[in-house]
Amino acid sequence: MSTLKKEQILHGISVSPGCAIGNIFIYQRFVPSYKERILNDAEVISEKQKFEIAIKETEHELIDLKNEIHKEMGNELAELISFQITLLYDQDLYKSTIEFIEKRKRNAEFAYSEVLKRYIVPLNAAKTPFFRERLADITDVSSRVLSNILGVELPTTYEVAPGSLLIAYDLLPSEVALLDRNRVIGVAIEAGGKTSHTSIMTKAKEIPAVVGIENLLKKVTITTQNDQGADNTAILDGSRGVLIIEPSEKKLDFYKKEDGKIKDQKNYLFKLKETESTTKDGKHIDLSANIEFVAETLTALDNGARGVGLFRTEYLYLSRRRPVSEDEQEQIYSATAIKMKPYPVIIRTFDFGGDKIIPGYAEPNPFLGWRALRLCFDNPELFLNQIKAILRASVNGNLKIMLPMISTLDELHQAKAYIEQAKNELQTKNISFDNNIELGIMVETPSCALLADRFAKECNFFSIGSNDLTQYTLAVDRDNKRVAKLFNSLHPAVLKLINMTINAAHSNGIWVGLCGEFATDPIGIILLIGMGIDELSMVSSMIPLAKNIIQNVNYSFAQEISHQVLELATASDVTKLVNTKLETTYPKLAKFLHDIDSESYSSLKKPCNKHSYNVKTETA
Repeated sequence: MSTLKKEQILHGISVSPGCAIGNIFIYQRFVPSYKERILNDAEVISEKQKFEIAIKETEHELIDLKNEIHKEMGNELAELISFQITLLYDQDLYKSTIEFIEKRKRNAEFAYSEVLKRYIVPLNAAKTPFFRERLADITDVSSRVLSNILGVELPTTYEVAPGSLLIAYDLLPSEVALLDRNRVIGVAIEAGGKTSHTSIMTKAKEIPAVVGIENLLKKVTITTQNDQGADNTAILDGSRGVLIIEPSEKKLDFYKKEDGKIKDQKNYLFKLKETESTTKDGKHIDLSANIEFVAETLTALDNGARGVGLFRTEYLYLSRRRPVSEDEQEQIYSATAIKMKPYPVIIRTFDFGGDKIIPGYAEPNPFLGWRALRLCFDNPELFLNQIKAILRASVNGNLKIMLPMISTLDELHQAKAYIEQAKNELQTKNISFDNNIELGIMVETPSCALLADRFAKECNFFSIGSNDLTQYTLAVDRDNKRVAKLFNSLHPAVLKLINMTINAAHSNGIWVGLCGEFATDPIGIILLIGMGIDELSMVSSMIPLAKNIIQNVNYSFAQEISHQVLELATASDVTKLVNTKLETTYPKLAKFLHDIDSESYSSLKKPCNKHSYNVKTETA
């Protein structure tokens, strides 16, 4: 390895957690090469036929791809390709290309490319990420059509050598779908956002990925060109959202040791999957998984989940780039319920808005604007279709409904009225459903927490959304890098609202859970146990760790600490107290948590919530 190399740490958006060390493979997308050609009258018919045959060939390719994805990852991810098949036969695009060939007498590839510009130019200029990401679908389809017209084979990710970190400007949906986890151990791309195909599918495939790395290709290319004597080893840290190119021996040594530790820890924790999440003195906490797709139920069960505490249904819409019908939703919810039986599945109604952008959505402050139930109430057909789908699937016996972003009792009453309307419509059609299906709400606004005693009288359970509750309580946009350091769920004001919510739930005879980042924070877990939380829901890979913490503390110990922290003034005071008590009372557990502590390499991190045991970041 060259001694002249200079390490670079490139920051992006973490979309799929995990760490990988491998050789860089720069993946170059297919760029069609053709010239404008004027046709004579005899060539027009054959050129139209060439275009039509290319469309048919592309359709067959996409159908095969859809079937392959369905086999590996389930129907809802396979539906990513359905939109592309629809695009193939878009009447404006299809007819306009035929007319271009006929009237302007130009070759098929030139005609198709010229017509495509009508679509691509406005999408490329769009400010909304959702619309820009549709460009990937159009590019994917058009690349396939042009390759079939030209008779040229497309490059494939199957060419990637085993153990590679794939570097690209962007990846098309079909390229991500074909990623082989044995070959591609990590992905870094220059484009993309949290709702892109790359983000959704790499997470589903459990391939570490970082997107949105500015000038990625330029920086990687310059580095490799300037240091021809060095190998092209790099480190991709999907948990922190960084790519380290030309890593120093110190960084490589650190990550290799970390990788070994992580594997040992995973093996140890995985053995706990069939054990109960009960404290040393008998307090039981249910551990559930947060999911977005049916395929994730298998991973959840493998990690010991005893239910789905949060099914984020808006991703069904985002992955398809279109509304999801009532029938489609019913099939998905039923499949999830069946796979998770006998454990419960809590389906959160659409939480569009905020960081989950949809067509037509553009607001200066989306987290405080038209989102979640507010948006659903203004789109009653969208909301009613979802409620009816959940009710139809409830015949499986283990589904619950959860409403997001409740801030007033009037909103809860309005949502209940829609649920009754949905029940009446189903009864009119003699469609069966569970008339006693449980209804819960997410407590994620301060107004809801402060009135938790009132809300608890009108629903069956609470689930505290710690991420939103923290950002609204502290007036900190969790996605704003400039103020991210102020986002801390250990702030005593947040803890008091959580404690107030739990007490209100129990006083009214209902159970309460918590989903969000705080459910994966070791300090948070201990405090929540002490406050009397009934359930924790988290990314499934964190369940074994949470179980280990629960099994190694006493409920009485957690109670004592949780009461003490409510009297403190700052998050740092809370951290200091819990760490001190933990090290004194449970030194083995404290050491174990220290060993998995990602803060030990804090120079790699962007500004974030900082306390001793910050092991996972997840958007709830």
